[in-house]
Amino acid sequence: MTTLLTDPASPLPRVLTIGALEAAINRARAAQPATGAEAVLSREVSVLAKLYGRMIWDRELQRPWETLTDTEQVALQLWAAPVGRQA
Repeated sequence: MTTLLTDPASPLPRVLTIGALEAAINRARAAQPATGAEAVLSREVSVLAKLYGRMIWDRELQRPWETLTDTEQVALQLWAAPVGRQA
């Protein structure tokens, strides 16, 4: 199961997992394919891809929600699977 966040009411910190981020990117790319001869990504896909690149570079499997920018949080809220649902 790919879970984006823990329950907001839970005392545990909310975290983004690399698997949940990958799933969000795949959903966004399927809904908003790259366009034009240059294969330009949508804004949300670009934001998520940059976050993914940083997590890979930093060798992170998860990242606390609080460390994400507002733009990253909005993109994830648009494309992430609901908590507890499979990607």
